Amino acid sequence: MEICKDTAYYLARGYKVVAIDANPNIIEEAKVRFQNALISKKLVLLNYAICDKDDKEVDFHISKDPGKSSLKYTISNREGLHNRTIRVKTKRLSSLMKEYGMPFYCKIDVEGYDAIALETLSDLGTLPRFISVETECLGKDETLSREDSLATLRSLCRLGYRGFKLIDQRSLIELKPGIVHFKKRTLVDRLKRVLRKYHIFSPESVKKVIGGEFEYDFPHGSSGPFGDDLEGDWLDYEEAENNLLFHRNSYFSLPGSVNYGFWCDWHAKP
Repeated sequence: MEICKDTAYYLARGYKVVAIDANPNIIEEAKVRFQNALISKKLVLLNYAICDKDDKEVDFHISKDPGKSSLKYTISNREGLHNRTIRVKTKRLSSLMKEYGMPFYCKIDVEGYDAIALETLSDLGTLPRFISVETECLGKDETLSREDSLATLRSLCRLGYRGFKLIDQRSLIELKPGIVHFKKRTLVDRLKRVLRKYHIFSPESVKKVIGGEFEYDFPHGSSGPFGDDLEGDWLDYEEAENNLLFHRNSYFSLPGSVNYGFWCDWHAKP
């Protein structure tokens, strides 16, 4: 399984990157994959779990699916995939920004601790120009109320972000107000499963042309482009809230939907 998909994209776009992961195995693999970027100091790799306190040791639960490893056991054990538990050191996201500088863009994807990572940014005087964060991340038997489903959006607003886009992370498509997306995606997914069964089709990536000139194949599980490279209009808070509720209700009205299947990111700008 390919690791550090987002890091690879940011480096390909020419950015300097500070990448943080709680799993030491991922860090070691990244050192090999991005050796040249480390030598040229285009990349910094940090082995921490993002939390609400600095320099503590906590349990980190590693899943057989690396993308589901988490500080929460229930997330690491979706589909019974928990592998082992290790001890890792913690850092506040705000502390890392104070140490390494305010980023142009901040990607938060820490499997269930995204809201806590966001909350630490309140003690900063400035904010990243662009930010993205998972709307929600649940264990197998957890559920969210309507109010709880809006928590991440409200946190972004409290921090000072005023423009929002909602992105489906499986297709990297912007979810637009009032336009049904998940019913169509479900039909497409069923067709792809049939085609994969007969080795006719294997969807390994989503190809996008960015800024009319930069073409990139985003592997499955990538976060995709960000900021002004995203398609569509930025929504204000009220529009964003209505948009989330519309698409969330649309997804969970489908047969076969799962409680942790609404896999979307909020992108925001001040």
